[in-house]
Amino acid sequence: MASLVTKKVSSTVPAGGMMMYEVSTRPWMYNLSITYNTPINTISDIPFEEFENIKSMGFDMIWMMGVWELGEYGLNYDQTNGPLLQHYAQVLPGYTQADIIGSPYAVTNYSVNPQIGLEQDLIELRKKLNAIGLLLMLDFVPNHTAVDAEWTTTEMDYYIRAPQGTPTPYDNNTYLPNGIAYGSAGWGGSWFDTAQLNYWNPNCVKARIQQLLTVASFADAIRCDMAYLLLNSLFGSNWATQLQSWGYEQPAQEFWTVAIDIVKQEYPDIIFLAEVYHPYEENLQQVGFDYTYDKMLHDILNGGDMNAVRAWISGHSKQFTTHSAHFISNHDEPRGANFFGSWWRSDAAALITYTLPGLRFFWWGDFQGYSNQLDVHLRREQSEPAIADAMAFYQTLTSIVSDPVFKNGEFTYLNCTNDQESWNLVAYKWTYQNERRLCVLNFSDQQGTGNIILDDAEPINGNDTIPVTDLLSNTTYYRSSEQMRTTGLYVIINSWYGQIFKY
Repeated sequence: MASLVTKKVSSTVPAGGMMMYEVSTRPWMYNLSITYNTPINTISDIPFEEFENIKSMGFDMIWMMGVWELGEYGLNYDQTNGPLLQHYAQVLPGYTQADIIGSPYAVTNYSVNPQIGLEQDLIELRKKLNAIGLLLMLDFVPNHTAVDAEWTTTEMDYYIRAPQGTPTPYDNNTYLPNGIAYGSAGWGGSWFDTAQLNYWNPNCVKARIQQLLTVASFADAIRCDMAYLLLNSLFGSNWATQLQSWGYEQPAQEFWTVAIDIVKQEYPDIIFLAEVYHPYEENLQQVGFDYTYDKMLHDILNGGDMNAVRAWISGHSKQFTTHSAHFISNHDEPRGANFFGSWWRSDAAALITYTLPGLRFFWWGDFQGYSNQLDVHLRREQSEPAIADAMAFYQTLTSIVSDPVFKNGEFTYLNCTNDQESWNLVAYKWTYQNERRLCVLNFSDQQGTGNIILDDAEPINGNDTIPVTDLLSNTTYYRSSEQMRTTGLYVIINSWYGQIFKY
């Protein structure tokens, strides 16, 4: 792999972490129309108490996914493509044509989708969100545009094109009839509703940075779709034949290094989140992203090997973990209850996922323990009852991790000793000012026990016996602070659960 031109991460994000809640904007509005029994036709119609409820759970940011303008081409493709229609029938039996609303990732232009309102509606909503302490995250889709974006006819050299001299008709698995390549990750086939941009063309780069600045003017944070595909080494590998044919050479700098610097000069506090998959996470932190997806933790947890879980957490620097985005699910992934096998296993995974440093990334429907997927092309998923125990769990968990100790504090990984009985436990602590939290978590089907040495346990008013309160069960124990410092706090953790102690 070619060496990266890197920079030191300069970031305004908190030392401990932030909480973000993702909604799919058009399906959310459709759902709210049913809930309130009144049309929610624009984002201005959304009852503001919905946002206040999100804020009251301790969230710092809402990601309103899918607010930008889409074209007819993508909608027609999504409504007629055979394999997609088969998938819709699986995830939403009895779906209708009206349920197919088009992928929000086939963007024609970074102007507000008229289906959700006007530019002024978005500006006003952001002002109101900021007034209650919520930041607004919006999308940027860097790798491609919609097939019917204006540039595909006016600026064809902004796109990857079939090598010069390629006989027509072009291979319709790779190219549009005009020779522009369909968007692609370089694996898994083409995205036939998109057109692949050429980031080795300096004119394309300038135009895209202008669009990124447009997004930044509406947002406090930007989530960049499939951001790693723009890394020079990967982009050059994926499109080598086409790039060489047209005489393009690898840029001296990474696109993201240049683009993020330019945007942050104008909007210094803006936050960048990268959708990225292994092994490119650290590369994207190096070129300036504030947060990068940590799907590896998600997948390692699902594997159930606690040695691997501990190794992933303890084997990375605090810098890496603090700049990672941890999730149970999102619009691209299966629901947590489906992925982890049950809502309670998903909740057990959440105890680890959301008590680590970094961006704590929650998805609409997580709290209800839902299993059914909301396909990104559809306005609704198959309905199912919310699970009261899952909702109560998340109400408790969000109240715990929204405390300043988890947002501004210092994270320390701890060893849990007891040989054979602590194999299924992971432990770490948070400290901030006079507040301390110990997290001991069990992601397995067996009870775990162990001792954790806490060198900062102190007597209170000269009394060696101090209260140790498990915030998940609201149970207070009384333990010797000297023993906690020397032989350690002894814990018994039930399967698929944990304890978060205040001491």
